[in-house]
Amino acid sequence: MASLVLSLDGEMIREFEITKPRFTIGRRPYNDVPIDNLAVSGEHAAIVQIGNDLIFEDGGSTNGTLLNGASVEKQLLKDGDVIEIGKYHLRFFAGKTLAAQPDFEKTMLIRSPFAGMNLKLDDTPPAAEGALLIDAPTHLDPFPTTFSPEIKTHHAPEPLVAQAVHVATETPPHPLHYALKVLNGKQSGAEIPLTKPITSLGKKNVQVAMITRRPNGFFLNHVQGDKFPIVNGATLNERPCPLNPDDVIELAGVRMEFLAK
Repeated sequence: MASLVLSLDGEMIREFEITKPRFTIGRRPYNDVPIDNLAVSGEHAAIVQIGNDLIFEDGGSTNGTLLNGASVEKQLLKDGDVIEIGKYHLRFFAGKTLAAQPDFEKTMLIRSPFAGMNLKLDDTPPAAEGALLIDAPTHLDPFPTTFSPEIKTHHAPEPLVAQAVHVATETPPHPLHYALKVLNGKQSGAEIPLTKPITSLGKKNVQVAMITRRPNGFFLNHVQGDKFPIVNGATLNERPCPLNPDDVIELAGVRMEFLAK
């Protein structure tokens, strides 16, 4: 599903899934993306679905809107587009499935046990060293218990005697623990649990990325900075990159390993 990620000064605030044919942005609280700032008009803009396309429309706002740095009134949205309203940025993610992305088709190996969750505002301050911006953890849901019955019957001459039934149960599997392990620097060896829908990483105004947790796995997205994150030696582009166990991420001079255990 397509979504917008709202940020201010490079820090993630909230992700909004686009679930309506007309999705509004503005200062008034009834908007689908409410932004309480005087630079934002009451009904500033909207994203409108036309067929399979999503179109951005400025609603005649007082201060206007920028799309990828250029003034815009109406424009077809593409994956990775950045909408600027005042000091706020809204990055558009098209929400393509892996099947629609040939480059990722063979790299997605893990399955997440998590259902989709609504995102909350995150006011977690950045780390003192400026190397990592870490969200606070939430609880994980384990897989449901499963049962595998085995039925054995014992026969005797007529009449048939009662059957004996033995039921064996399996021990339910433990939920996987997902984290990033820091491989260098002062925080080397530390683990960052990936328990929130969005985890922000990097150095503000230098290089910022985010890891999003979705029902089909974890994805790394570039957010801010001239340099893009590197995964296993390959530089990313605007597309979300699925993460697999033991992947090594390089971001703002910090190397981290993605763990699933």
